[in-house]
Amino acid sequence: MPIEPTLHLESVSDEQFAEIDKVVMACAYAVHNKFGRLFDERVYENDLAARLRAEGFDVHTQVPVSLSHGGFRKTFFLDLVVNQMLYEIKVVGALVDEHDAQALNYAMLQNIRLVKLVNFGECRVRGKLLPNAVRFEERFRPIFGKSGFHVLTPQCEYLVDHLESICHDWGTHLSRQLYNEALVYYFGGEAHCVERVDLYDGDKVLGTHRVQFYSHDRAFAVTSLQRDQAAYRSHLNVLLSHTPLKSIQWINLSRACIEITTIERPSIRMAGG
Repeated sequence: MPIEPTLHLESVSDEQFAEIDKVVMACAYAVHNKFGRLFDERVYENDLAARLRAEGFDVHTQVPVSLSHGGFRKTFFLDLVVNQMLYEIKVVGALVDEHDAQALNYAMLQNIRLVKLVNFGECRVRGKLLPNAVRFEERFRPIFGKSGFHVLTPQCEYLVDHLESICHDWGTHLSRQLYNEALVYYFGGEAHCVERVDLYDGDKVLGTHRVQFYSHDRAFAVTSLQRDQAAYRSHLNVLLSHTPLKSIQWINLSRACIEITTIERPSIRMAGG
């Protein structure tokens, strides 16, 4: 199967969550009082798990969930599952959007409606409950926008075919990095697909830039922008103008909407690619 959870979790009700969370957070405060905020994540996770087991809860740590597509495979590890409720442990100065996205990614992989972040890295333990508002079936209704897409080589179609196939297997709304890693894999992996190219200002080389190639002199980029797409496109044009690349296929994953846009040098287009 494309998504393989080790534990098949059921979504807990609000009442069940409240009962579980009251004890989880009490134990989390006790852990923080004992260890402070400077230890590694696993220390807090292990001590919290031990306290919760002593309270009679069914507790699992580092629970694998795997995704596969063809020969590509990636495994994630869920930090803490307490009576079917998923907790993601952090030890950071402050929670940011990236942490929310990671936790929700896990909730979608497990098809559950709630996940909670617990951060031990602040002066006091901080918990943040995140609802997964995306229903499972909604993730398998992708909307592909190709009005700005141009087929420049056979490899362009190969790129889009793989993207559509990945979305068919995994659905949408998951981490941008996942889709990107899978595409890199299908174009030969990091060793073959990813290079650093020179950045030019006229005849001067100012530095290099990391590029993902799907064909010779042609790159692809994957983003997950919810706004400011026009501004980002202008920056891709600037990037293209300072490299030896002929074109960039830009894939933007905006929830269920997947827009594929071809960015190319005007002279390349007039010359027929």
